[in-house]
Amino acid sequence: MRLLSLTILAALLVAPTSASASTSDFAGHHVQVRPVVVVHGLGLDALPALARSGAVGLLVPSAGPRTSAQLAFAGIVRGVLHNARLGAKPDGPVLIRVRSVEELAAVPSRAIVLGLPPQRLGRNDARYPIAVLGGCRGILTSALTRVPGLVSAADVARAALAARHSLGCRPDARAASTLRRLEQRIEVARGTTMGATVLVLSLLLLLALVMPSATLPALAAALAANLGLGIVPAGSVTARLTLLGLCVVAGGILGRRVAGRIPSVAGGALLGLVAAHAVAMAVEPSSLSLAPIGPELTSRFFGVSNALETLLLVPGLAGTALLARRFGPPAFVLGAVLTLVTIAENRLGADGGGAIVVAVAFAVLAIGMTRARARTLAPALLLAGAAAFALVSLDAATTSPDHLRGALAGGVGGIATALAHRVPLAYARIASQWYLVFPLATLAALAARTRSAAVPRDRRALVAALAAGVATSLLVNDSPGPVTLTALAAFVALEPQAVRREIERLASRLLDTPRPTAATITIERR
Repeated sequence: MRLLSLTILAALLVAPTSASASTSDFAGHHVQVRPVVVVHGLGLDALPALARSGAVGLLVPSAGPRTSAQLAFAGIVRGVLHNARLGAKPDGPVLIRVRSVEELAAVPSRAIVLGLPPQRLGRNDARYPIAVLGGCRGILTSALTRVPGLVSAADVARAALAARHSLGCRPDARAASTLRRLEQRIEVARGTTMGATVLVLSLLLLLALVMPSATLPALAAALAANLGLGIVPAGSVTARLTLLGLCVVAGGILGRRVAGRIPSVAGGALLGLVAAHAVAMAVEPSSLSLAPIGPELTSRFFGVSNALETLLLVPGLAGTALLARRFGPPAFVLGAVLTLVTIAENRLGADGGGAIVVAVAFAVLAIGMTRARARTLAPALLLAGAAAFALVSLDAATTSPDHLRGALAGGVGGIATALAHRVPLAYARIASQWYLVFPLATLAALAARTRSAAVPRDRRALVAALAAGVATSLLVNDSPGPVTLTALAAFVALEPQAVRREIERLASRLLDTPRPTAATITIERR
């Protein structure tokens, strides 16, 4: 532990310098080398014509649920993917000039040409054509999306200025056909997200009632199936949801035998599932981009979404606890580091908020498993937070861009701005989604009663760690709805008996008839 503390301290000393070295992509790039032209009414049907003259892609105009031509344009000229929840105009200077034309024939031969949403504010659920004319013919590649063919509005200024992390090109003789398939897969992926989350939660609740020992392996099977469907993004919404449901049920029934008999093997399998996500994202960065439970593909395009982060806490925490029981502290450190790196490392999960969530959850788990005094929680949280901060700081300075680089490169001011954005992006959403209070209250009540029930110490520690992680996620992330639903699924997987206890308690109250009192009996005898 002393060596670990010294290592983290050294990393913290280097981290501020490393983070400050993570400068803006636009530093030193002030001359626009390519004109940018918006063609009014340009749709995806223009992709074949554009592909004959350059590299093409699908443009995501804005972040968040709403967009318009004005919002998209304001982000494009400033090199950001603007979210309507942050106002009508993003911060930052205008970096490039953009002109508009009515016809594609009026576009210069070596320009960046693109289409934009309608003028009226509407749903941000469509993508628009973009092409870099002249040079390579194929599909555009973006360091900001890591999905070949998918381009962020923030990429336009980088390409126009030839700045760092500019657009690339992958040769493809059938680029238009490739993008049409990508568009269909994006529609399917976005159409399965809520359905997949509700399906997994519903099946876990059912298993908790009829086969409680199957819930943990069922969730593991759901994660494995979700990863597989991300690697092979084929099939319709119905087919993918059906396959996911079958995997959940079959995985729960088959896996419960191993999970109960050989705990160390079950722990290794759970951490192996976390490692499989890390390997998949390292080999193919877009592995989870088109998964049923994956990024929303408007502000986050790769890595681990907030919903998936919550679900991955289960195999991370449970696998670590099972192995630590058998192999001691080294196994605990291994599981914690593996989970942290998988969720937060920029080339893998790239979830900066997830780093904080993982740090808090494992600190609470360590306290619970060792029966340490409550006063040791603060030092444990401090140590875990320092490790997470060191990782993301060093990572942001040495790898490709993610949502943390801008905040860390901006120093204290950048971090303060990022924290201020939590209000419209997260807390205002919680206030508007008032109905979330019911599942959140249910989750809190189940977790609280688990502490007073006859539950083994390690399982109580797991529930406390999960609850701490979920509470932290609601504070630092901006997806309260998905986090709440997946947190319920995660809790049911870890403590299915709690669901049965509450249902039995409720049933006994409803069916219990009041017994006659002594006074009543006396009167009847008279």
